[in-house]
Parts: sequence; structure tokens; C-alpha cells
Amino acid sequence: MARTITAELFASLDLVVEAPETWHFPWVGEEMLAEVAREQGEASALLLGRRTYEVFAGSWPNRGDDVPLARQLNAMPKVVISSTLDSPTWHNTEILGFDDLVALKAGGNGRLTVAGSIRLVESLLAHGLLDELRLLTHPVVLGEGRRLFDTYEGPRADLELVESRTLERGVQLTVHRPSARH
Repeated sequence: MARTITAELFASLDLVVEAPETWHFPWVGEEMLAEVAREQGEASALLLGRRTYEVFAGSWPNRGDDVPLARQLNAMPKVVISSTLDSPTWHNTEILGFDDLVALKAGGNGRLTVAGSIRLVESLLAHGLLDELRLLTHPVVLGEGRRLFDTYEGPRADLELVESRTLERGVQLTVHRPSARH
């Protein structure tokens, strides 16, 4: 049995997914924190691209154990997909190439979850490796920044909406899975 890979991204209404740490906090509430913690907590490892890893590794280890999500992220295994990162700086981190990820997905059980990492999410979808895409769409239009799939170069990917609900503060959670429909 293969591992599953899920991705969770914060997005604005105009689908800007870049640098959410600079714009999404006004919409973060207890319900969203619980949802993110649950998603991360059910995963056997956190999967990150190099850029997101560098942001996370520069932030989360400095937050104390009194912050539940920091405690959770700092303790869990992390896998960085990168061809340029030499050595990890964050505890419990392994660096792999994209080809190694294909073998990792095929070679075990459990779930890998991607936080952020826009290019990685696009690559996973393009290669048929993404099992679930979770979007937390915030009620804000940013007007600038990298948008989801604006550099997608993969084949057409039909997705099925399997869940949709509104969280506190107006954030819309949608869950999409690949569909066989073309």
C-alpha cells in the first residue's frame, strides 16, 4: 500500500498563496488552529519544499513548547524536497530529491502532509502524486503575489470537491481529490 500525500494551503479570494504569514493572521481563529493541528497531527511526516522549509525552520523552532502547534511541528519528522539544500537546520529533518519522494510515497504506509510549498504542490499534482488538496480560502483580495497554479506546467488535472465548510471569521475550507473525470 502506498502512502497518501495531502497538501494544505492558505489562499486569498484571488488565490494568492504566497507568504501567508504576512496576511492571513486576522482570519486565524480557534477553529482554524484546531483544523491545522489535526491535519498535521494525523500525518506521519511533514513534507516541505526548500523555500517553505527555510521559513518554517527559521520560525517554529524558536517558538516555545507552550505553543501547541510549535511543539507538534518541532517534534514530527520533516522531509524537505530539494536539490539545493545541503544540510537541515531543524531537528528531525531529512532532505530528499523529487525522485526519492516517488519511492517514499510508494514504499510505506501513513500520510505525508504538505504545508505551503506551492511549487511542490504543483509538481505533486502534475505527477499524479497528490491525493488531496485542502484550501483554506480567506475573505481578502490581495491583488498581488504568487497565485496557486499560475506556473503549473502539468497535464490537466480534474479534481472533485469532497468537503466544503465555512470556519469562523469567514475562512472557507474546501477539500479536493483527483477525479477520473476528463
